[in-house]
Amino acid sequence: MTSFLPGLEADDVYFLLAALMALAVLFFLTKSFLYHNKFAVRVKALEERRAHLKAQITAPRKRAKKNTQRTGIALIRAVVNKMNLLQKSQVGRINRLLISAAYRSKDAIFIFAFFQLVCPIVAFALGLIFLDIDFSNLMASKRNIFIFVGGIYMGLKLPSVIVTNAKQKRYYAIQKALSDTLDLLMICSEAGLSLAAALDRVARELANTYPEMADELSITSIELGFLPDRKKALGNLAERVDMAEIRGIVGVLIQTEKYGTPIAQALRVLAAEFREQRMLRAEQKAARLPAIMTLPMIVFILPTLFIVVLSPAIIRSIDNLRGTSMGSPSSANVR
Repeated sequence: MTSFLPGLEADDVYFLLAALMALAVLFFLTKSFLYHNKFAVRVKALEERRAHLKAQITAPRKRAKKNTQRTGIALIRAVVNKMNLLQKSQVGRINRLLISAAYRSKDAIFIFAFFQLVCPIVAFALGLIFLDIDFSNLMASKRNIFIFVGGIYMGLKLPSVIVTNAKQKRYYAIQKALSDTLDLLMICSEAGLSLAAALDRVARELANTYPEMADELSITSIELGFLPDRKKALGNLAERVDMAEIRGIVGVLIQTEKYGTPIAQALRVLAAEFREQRMLRAEQKAARLPAIMTLPMIVFILPTLFIVVLSPAIIRSIDNLRGTSMGSPSSANVR
């Protein structure tokens, strides 16, 4: 490693690595500290979405002018477009994945494609720096080559893994909020609020407890107020959150609006059904515990139990054998 960094000793390299790790820890701590102050950011994003929808409906469409300022995002867009990293067949799928993970910026897809290009290159460079690979004798460094290729593959998959993980966490949080959300919607509907007003009110109530669900409800409320087709606004909710429960709620809301049936009764039935499904999922997890605990019991608990139970008997047997072996010569001398 020092051959690639002339003039530095091993201690200096370790000090640099420790400093980088400390900076990374500080960055993540700062990010987690700022997480609690994101409500104002979400409100600002919703206001921007409201203004964007209003401009689309009221103002005539104009051809957007190119921004001459070469910012970081503009540079990323230029690189992605120049290298043709986004295929037409992939744009829709990647957009749906990013929107499901709450990356709704128009530049999110370009950033995603850019990091899909950059991460393998970074992994390749780090592998060349930190792995001692003898390219003249590849058989002698098979292990390093395996780590090198695996690191490049992980760098290629890292953006997709991060986005998919964020999507799954978001879906799990939304799933937990379903029953409470439907109860609040039912109360607002029985109080005489319209669907858009009920969604907006419930979003404000859930902003601190379930921010993910509050975001989706706020966006849907804004789209209900600006889009000419209410069915399209509800369909956008089902597209953003591709879950069977959300599709069921959207289908019920569309049917109640189409046939004029009471929304409160339909929401009451859905809330009871989702609460029952949540209880069934908890019971399924509890039923899997014996099978999951079998291996830890065999590996960790049973050996300890055997030691506790058998140790006194083993120690007693050893003491008896020592006493017998020490007493046999004396008896022979007496004889």
